[in-house]
Amino acid sequence: MHEWLVSNAALISACASIGMLVIWSMYLHIFWRSHQRRRKPKLIINWGEGRALSARCFITNMSEGAVFIQSVVVDLEASSGHYRTFISDAEDLRNSARPSDWKHMTRQGPLGPGKLIDMGSFESILDYAVREATGERTFAGSTVGRAIHQFEITIIGMYGSEDMMIGASRRFAIEHVGGKACLRSVTVETHQITSARERRRLARELAQQL
Repeated sequence: MHEWLVSNAALISACASIGMLVIWSMYLHIFWRSHQRRRKPKLIINWGEGRALSARCFITNMSEGAVFIQSVVVDLEASSGHYRTFISDAEDLRNSARPSDWKHMTRQGPLGPGKLIDMGSFESILDYAVREATGERTFAGSTVGRAIHQFEITIIGMYGSEDMMIGASRRFAIEHVGGKACLRSVTVETHQITSARERRRLARELAQQL
């Protein structure tokens, strides 16, 4: 045995070196993936206080760093067509009896890690979006509002470690139960907009609104 080890020492050493290289490569890959996940921005769009249109729309920052929210976009899907509106200036919140706690009554601004912000009720968001898109006063009383079956909320922002815009979106359906409009999430999770192509598109669209 001793003679075999001596005669094959070079081969054994090479195999051991390759084994150590494989192990350290695996550790490096795990560390890099963990680092990438930690530095990747993540925003959660959710609701609270029931599932009626009076429910509140909440945005939570699950990133490690702060996110600066640049804009909020609402896409309305109706049988009559598609309507896209930017609701960043929060006119509905300023006119609400229950305003947001943001100092300047706007949906723009910094959101710290682990923090949550109330974007207003879904009803006020839809009222604002319909008014901007069609000129009709309220979502419930509008022709377009009655034809809407789904809508999507998109958050556009900036994250410290990212060179381009970041974004997150979630799609909701409107269902009528017992004569009342109710919310249902079409997607289980918030979609994180991470591809360079989508983010460049968001940046172009936002630039057109400035």
